[in-house]
Amino acid sequence: MTAATVHLMSRDTQWDAARRLGLTVGDEILDGGSAARVFRATGTDGADVALKVLTSDAGLVDGHDLDSFLGKLRQLSWIRAGDETLAARCLPVLHAVRGPGWAAYTTPFYESVDSAASLRLGPDCGAFFDLQAGLVKDLIVYGYGQAVAPVGPDFLTSAMVDRIPRRWPVLRAALPAEVLDADPLVVNGVPCVNPKRMLAGLTDLPRPWWTRLAPPRLMFPAHGDLNTRNVLVGADGFRLIDPRGATAWWDPVYDLAKTLFSLTVWDPALRLGAHVRRDGDGWLAGFRQPVYPGYAAAARLFIDRLRAMPALAALFGDDPHWVDRLLWAHALHTLAEAPCRLSDRKPRHDPAGRPIAPEELALCHYLLGTLLLNDLAGSAGDVDAGSHLALVAGTLPTP
Repeated sequence: MTAATVHLMSRDTQWDAARRLGLTVGDEILDGGSAARVFRATGTDGADVALKVLTSDAGLVDGHDLDSFLGKLRQLSWIRAGDETLAARCLPVLHAVRGPGWAAYTTPFYESVDSAASLRLGPDCGAFFDLQAGLVKDLIVYGYGQAVAPVGPDFLTSAMVDRIPRRWPVLRAALPAEVLDADPLVVNGVPCVNPKRMLAGLTDLPRPWWTRLAPPRLMFPAHGDLNTRNVLVGADGFRLIDPRGATAWWDPVYDLAKTLFSLTVWDPALRLGAHVRRDGDGWLAGFRQPVYPGYAAAARLFIDRLRAMPALAALFGDDPHWVDRLLWAHALHTLAEAPCRLSDRKPRHDPAGRPIAPEELALCHYLLGTLLLNDLAGSAGDVDAGSHLALVAGTLPTP
């Protein structure tokens, strides 16, 4: 079988994909955060691969659905046809198979850790930011920067806001109405406007400061989902996996916000577990144990370190509002991730071995996203990044 060929099959399960590819399936890899299941497998030639499988009934939200899964293959083809330096940083798809209601593909198995692994060892952020400097340079110089396009008037709304209303029915089916409908919604002692009403206000009313946040241009879709688990660090550098699955021109700030979101909320919640409880008329949202000191330190330093990177300084020279846009993207990522947690049904456990329920993760993301959005809206575009991120960057109360 040649690399990157697609085989259409009429009536096979995802396990038939492994059989058709001549693979022996081993342990499941649980590090990912999507609805897809990933396994280490061995081919007839003795080489190990990562086998990624998704069924249509697993993806509850856009981004976790089968169309997005297959879109990753199209985006990787674009990247391969673009700059060879960026293409070499992406793990290639070796084989793809598809059947009715499911799809699967393989990549080489890359012995590695995720890009935030060094931050779980202690408060020293040096290795993490060294990696970020190389990653950002490759993505900007050889990725995003290889082509530009004009930005439409509704880019911020279509790229960052509209996905949340689309996903709202998933939350409605799983989370209590008392939290979804509360207005005000009190989170960690702060009265907040209900996020549904707030988002409607962003899209329905003239907001000059919101319009000013838009990027001056869009760029080549070099990735689009740059969470820390999608950057694999091995003996010979780093590799990128799981791009967004879209070929529309994009804003690199969206990716930078995904990395920041990994440090503040997403990765700590997946590893440590979320703990949410009622607090009088409101809610307390936190983690089951204090966040890793390295994560908290890196989140506090993140924007200043980005400002000091030459590749970003050149990119954002005519983009004075990129930091504010990054903070809005970070907050909207947090809220938009709540329904995604309900799509991901992989077994998860906290450091004490206790199970982590998807519903707990979804509620925690919903509440913290609400808190962050209200803080930004209250600033009317004049945001102090340090005090804003302190709402979630390692200072959350543990209920």
